[in-house]
Amino acid sequence: MTPGAVVDAHMHLWDLSRFRYPWLGDDGSAALRHDYLVADWRRDTDGVDLAGVVHVQAELDHTLDPVLETAWLDSLVRNGSGVPTVCVGYADLRAPDLDDVLDRHQEYGMFRGIRQQAWYDPGSVRADVPRDNLLDDDRFGAGLDRLAARGLSFDLQVWPHQLAQATAVCRARPELTVVLEHTGLPPTDPADRDGWRAGLRRFAREVPRSVLKISGLRFVSPDWDLRVLRPVVDDAVAAFGPDRCMFGSNFPVDRLSTGYRALWRSYDAMTGAYRPHERDQLLRGTASRTYRIGDATG
Repeated sequence: MTPGAVVDAHMHLWDLSRFRYPWLGDDGSAALRHDYLVADWRRDTDGVDLAGVVHVQAELDHTLDPVLETAWLDSLVRNGSGVPTVCVGYADLRAPDLDDVLDRHQEYGMFRGIRQQAWYDPGSVRADVPRDNLLDDDRFGAGLDRLAARGLSFDLQVWPHQLAQATAVCRARPELTVVLEHTGLPPTDPADRDGWRAGLRRFAREVPRSVLKISGLRFVSPDWDLRVLRPVVDDAVAAFGPDRCMFGSNFPVDRLSTGYRALWRSYDAMTGAYRPHERDQLLRGTASRTYRIGDATG
């Protein structure tokens, strides 16, 4: 069984003949180093009732114009694919031409906000992990202010040890809608999760317009073991509440761990004890409201 109509709050498409994706050149990304297009998505999602699909920027080469990705996604919809419903694009919030980039993103009715990954690690060799801490940069904060002024959301991806600083940065911008991505990247070892749980609770309490995207669970359990995943989901929902949580597939990345129908069956199973209206928020409502699914115009 799958849980009826769902909104997938996090997926990607990529076309290697059209764009450069430096992170796909990393050793750990070899299994993903191929096109993932609408036809592949349709094949994976067959049998799942999708009420909406949120495409999150797929880390194109940052030397490219980021609006090219939004324009490409818009062309897919206009050519009849129906996918995605809305999108979260990329922009460097520190850039002096930020307003111009946002103006051009907003020419497309499907555009909802920005993701600029902030999960920094000075020693990382991954192409998608910045070496500098964006949260320390006043230009980044000013960019968040520009998003808030435009009514755009920000998808925030940080390590658990960054949650305290991220809370302070986002708390200073109470009008900004912040989507904390990938479940706040919980540690793999349950014994190491106290800081993550406390960080989630504080973020939820002090950032009033924040929501949590439960996604990227492959980071926690590469073999998608529900005995491992269930307590993570329960802790996440306990921190934010069902009306501030949403589910995303992170396909095709998490396809390395599970099939699409199996993924949504697992979300269904892990929320079986929640009240019907709580499940509705988790599976549909929060994502629809946050990303304004009903307002999509393509």
